[in-house]
Amino acid sequence: MKKQLLFIGLFLFTLHLGFAQTAGKCATMPVYNSHLQNPIARANFTSADFAAKNWLANPINKIKALQKNNSIIVIPVVVHVVYKNAIQNIPDTQIVRQIQILNECFGLQNPNYLATRSIFDTIGANTEIQFCLAAVDPQGNPTNGIIRKSAPSGTSFDPILNMDKVKSSATNGDDPWPNTEYLNIWVCDMSFFGTAFVLGYATFPGETAALDGVVIQSEYFGFGASTLAPNNLGKTAVHEVGHFFGMRHIWADDDGGAVALECDSTDFVEDTPNQGAKSSSDCNLTINSCSSEMPYWSTIDPPDMVENYMDYSSDGCMTLFTKGQKARMYSYLNTSPARIAIKTSPAGCNNVGVNELFSNFNDYVFVYPNPTTDILNINITKLTPSNLKCEIYNSNGQLVKSLLQLDFQNTVNLQNLSNGLYVVKVYNTEVNAIKKITIAR
Repeated sequence: MKKQLLFIGLFLFTLHLGFAQTAGKCATMPVYNSHLQNPIARANFTSADFAAKNWLANPINKIKALQKNNSIIVIPVVVHVVYKNAIQNIPDTQIVRQIQILNECFGLQNPNYLATRSIFDTIGANTEIQFCLAAVDPQGNPTNGIIRKSAPSGTSFDPILNMDKVKSSATNGDDPWPNTEYLNIWVCDMSFFGTAFVLGYATFPGETAALDGVVIQSEYFGFGASTLAPNNLGKTAVHEVGHFFGMRHIWADDDGGAVALECDSTDFVEDTPNQGAKSSSDCNLTINSCSSEMPYWSTIDPPDMVENYMDYSSDGCMTLFTKGQKARMYSYLNTSPARIAIKTSPAGCNNVGVNELFSNFNDYVFVYPNPTTDILNINITKLTPSNLKCEIYNSNGQLVKSLLQLDFQNTVNLQNLSNGLYVVKVYNTEVNAIKKITIAR
């Protein structure tokens, strides 16, 4: 009996390992392919894709989708935190930070966009899609947009043997709110034998209402610990929400075959270069895996766009959705019934946790080493408000150094400043933090 159980355990582990190698960071495509086995689901996905393709084929629609419309689409979010222990029961601050990261990335306000290579930096898109925690629940009652549900310690939510169980209270998860009014995001433990093979997965437009939404491994939601690098900067949710709006992986999920065939596949977006395979959670800027490109690129042979959110690059390398990807998102937002409806959701927006974070902002700003000699680190935890600036004043109150667009980790060169006491001010229109440092050489 023990040998039989051991064999079953090894078989399941091998099965999951094979799945993980196929899925990598994201299990969206394996889950999608599994859902396609249902004839009704297959018909719904096919219909959604056909409608979106026809909408985008209209030149007027395409022009409107590609340009900046100065009209923001606001998507109310409900986050279902399904936890088995205290660590998985992530705090409000982590959830708020993830919403902010989504807004930065979909709004082209992410500070690292400045690092985008020149061949791509003109096609980065402000999708004009923003997100907020819902203010009203389906019954019309006030909510903070966060649902917490305790699950038994033995519950499994991995997306191979227990796929989608987190989306139902009948299987120790939590039921979705109507997908016509909310983006449902489930945060849970999808690990297998204690290892998180998959960081997240999402559903494409056309999915049944009971399953529609995004699932993220709990420690990768929001701003994770440095030990989780290179996937600790909240870009997993950005990637998965991209799928929710119809985005495919930039390499078109055909890696593993002949290179010539891989370069013929498409993610259905013209301005993303053809790519032979997914990136390896790094930021390798030297890769150019395909020379056969979409007509958009004419005679130019661009490198792989490892900066794209729909690749598997490291979080720190990801900087953009393209204008073509924005157009594809809008093709679903204007044709898929659930995506059309969510644009005018009555759920409203809740600023849960934001005021508390802003009022204690000084506690989340750390400057070190102190005293320092030539280099000062300015790190911001919990949240990173947009448009943060930094000013450094000497003991006479004179401004001696300033920086724009701070990120959560910043390094400042102080070599041109003399020894003495200085004041470091980190601020925007909503927050303000003051720190004192000493330069001593």
